[in-house]
Amino acid sequence: MSAAAQDCEISLTIAKAAQKEELPSQVQEILGNRLAAAVAAQGGVANSNFTPFFITAKANTLYKETLSGPPVSTALTVQLTLYIGDAVGQKVFSTLTVDAKGVGTNINRAYINAFRAINGKNVKMQEFIREGKEKIISWYNSNYRQILIKAQKSASMHEYDAALYYVTSIPECCVGYEEASKLIDTYYTQYVNYNCQLIMQYARSEWAKSPDAEGASRAFDWLVFIEPGSSCEGEAKALYNEIKQKVTSDWDFENREKYKDEAGLKKQRIEAARAIGVAFGNGQQPVTTNITWLH
Repeated sequence: MSAAAQDCEISLTIAKAAQKEELPSQVQEILGNRLAAAVAAQGGVANSNFTPFFITAKANTLYKETLSGPPVSTALTVQLTLYIGDAVGQKVFSTLTVDAKGVGTNINRAYINAFRAINGKNVKMQEFIREGKEKIISWYNSNYRQILIKAQKSASMHEYDAALYYVTSIPECCVGYEEASKLIDTYYTQYVNYNCQLIMQYARSEWAKSPDAEGASRAFDWLVFIEPGSSCEGEAKALYNEIKQKVTSDWDFENREKYKDEAGLKKQRIEAARAIGVAFGNGQQPVTTNITWLH
């Protein structure tokens, strides 16, 4: 594996592939967990968060038999075909076929035991993931300009969550990352300023509903999102002072300490920006994550 692919954290969506024989939900979940573990072993991330890139597996049951026992059990042989690809562009980047055998006291246990064949320590599995990661990195290197243009267009329409989704999607090892990372703080600040009136509305509502210590705590939970220097900072300070007149709190001290650390604040802003981007991406996710076009 190249140094870029080895050290780069690539995010994949765990998708369902159209199966000849529908897998029980418990079995499908275990299959997803095995895929996630294999990807994690190679420095990647695979979960339900939406990204353009996916990992999935098609299971074709080649053989199934009931064994008389005791205890009565089920034996099966499953041909697993694994895919990493581009869900939007409908392209497959990497494939691997594995013949897996499993025996269990019921059909679900037999499938689950068969899926142990998906092992991140397996050399062929590592090669499958490496190839997929390298092609995804290559895709970002070739397309990051278009991603940044989409981010700029979204920001111009005040769709800052979409802009953050685009700029935070570019992996650190890709050539466009440095340029994208500079825009994260810009779009996050714009996002905060644009949404601060809504944040203030929530904070005021919490305080109005419960003008006591509990309500103050909930209001402060919102006020912490008002960035120093943002357009709502004055309103936030006014509400804070109003609350402080009625409720004793060490919130001000805690936040002064938090904001003393400039590096820590920057990290918090980046983490918040990524969370906003992830939330936006998940909101764009289709109702079903089934990949039906694989052959």
